[in-house]
Amino acid sequence: MPERTMPGLGLRAFYDPGQGDWGTTVSEDLRKLSALVQLSAKSRTTTLPASGTAGDIYIVPSGAASNANDIALWDGPSGSEAWVYITPAEGWEAWVEETGERVRFDGSGWVPAGGGASGEATVTADASASRTLALADAGAIIEMTSGSANTVTIPAEASVDFPVGALVNISQVGAGTTTIAGDTGVTLNGVGGGSCTIDAQWGGAGLYKRAADAWVVQGAVSEVT
Repeated sequence: MPERTMPGLGLRAFYDPGQGDWGTTVSEDLRKLSALVQLSAKSRTTTLPASGTAGDIYIVPSGAASNANDIALWDGPSGSEAWVYITPAEGWEAWVEETGERVRFDGSGWVPAGGGASGEATVTADASASRTLALADAGAIIEMTSGSANTVTIPAEASVDFPVGALVNISQVGAGTTTIAGDTGVTLNGVGGGSCTIDAQWGGAGLYKRAADAWVVQGAVSEVT
């Protein structure tokens, strides 16, 4: 019976009797199995470092010049480690440690798959006059608590690469009016560099990313201009 590639993860099996060098393919397949079962990646937006640490697994950013969207693991004999790439198949899922999100490969990119660790949102209080959203804010509730005017800025994708579908909730808990503004190159409700204000204390708004550098704001806010 000739060696063949099995469905699913693409592991190889059914070697010919006496087939040489089968140990190499078995080792490669065990490495793949070790990485993909309960797959957990450190990040899917961080540029892959030149070298890693034993056990590091990343999803190569979608905009990378090579191996975009591949799963990269740092492995090899001591002193000869290198990045090993695994090309995902549609439907594969992974947990991203950096953002605490579950993602699924849809055949062309990794998209949020929902199902956070507990179904509960993180609540972060911010008393500063300005806040620029970070990846860790995805799925969170940001409470702006300042008594003076304050601004929440949505960064350009080139600066912070939120996945399409990312959700952020903003609440004005303090007396200071909260402005929500798109950075240069970002559209908010179709307005380039648009901004709006939350209507009143204890009001709030939901933000979601609908496309590259395109966000929508909904809730108790003024018209975006």
